[in-house]
Amino acid sequence: MAPKGFVNFDPIFGEAKSELHEEPASSSSFRPILFQAYAIDSSRLRIVASDFFSLSWGRVLTVSDLEDLRDDIGIGGSWSDFVDYLKSALSTGEVKIVSSDSDAKLVAFKSKGLPRITFPLEKLEDPAVSDANATFSVSLFQAYKTKQKDCLKEQERSSQLMGLLSSEREKNEILQKQIDSLSFLSKRKVSKPKMHDTSASTSIQLPTDTVNNSDQAIPSQAQIVEPITGEKQVEATKNSQPPKVTKRLAPVSRRARVRGVSLKSTAEDDEDN
Repeated sequence: MAPKGFVNFDPIFGEAKSELHEEPASSSSFRPILFQAYAIDSSRLRIVASDFFSLSWGRVLTVSDLEDLRDDIGIGGSWSDFVDYLKSALSTGEVKIVSSDSDAKLVAFKSKGLPRITFPLEKLEDPAVSDANATFSVSLFQAYKTKQKDCLKEQERSSQLMGLLSSEREKNEILQKQIDSLSFLSKRKVSKPKMHDTSASTSIQLPTDTVNNSDQAIPSQAQIVEPITGEKQVEATKNSQPPKVTKRLAPVSRRARVRGVSLKSTAEDDEDN
């Protein structure tokens, strides 16, 4: 069982709604009232409320005081559950201060319907007011510096994450371009026409004009395609051979040659006759 105390109790700051029993003559009633709850040590909790002008209240509560307060309210469960509810009521719940001339009460509850925690406070006088306000101011500044450091760390971490995200986006864009390039090449290979044997798959198609024109005769299938097989192939081979050309000698004149006969005299004899 964990010991009772305020070991991990971080300072809590907030504004309390003011409900005054008597309206003061000064203008301090228009000033906001801020409160602080912080652990002096592991066994004491201090609560201070002030407008930093003329009104200041405070109270130091021990573990025993909070145990009695817990019994009066009727909150069950463990001590850590009670402390968690106390933190939640002061930090995120509704807090108001009901004051009079001599004392005040700080009332906090997480939401309607849940138990209300009432802290009785005593009015502070000088020099306790100055000491409480100084402690309040220093604690508020330290809390601000802590939040600022946490904010800077978160900004740095966010900047690193944005850098990593930008790098991952660039990698994704490069990969997407490579995928698109490979997809384009694969589609190009698929759409490329394949070469087939045109001699085996060629078919003769009639023109549309020839089919639709009734005056023209449609050639028969035998005239379109006539396969060459068997004897016709042999016959075609024989017919395809060129005809043999027989060399013929020039005709020889059968007139008897008469040697020693003058052609001139023969011509003259023919004229005389």
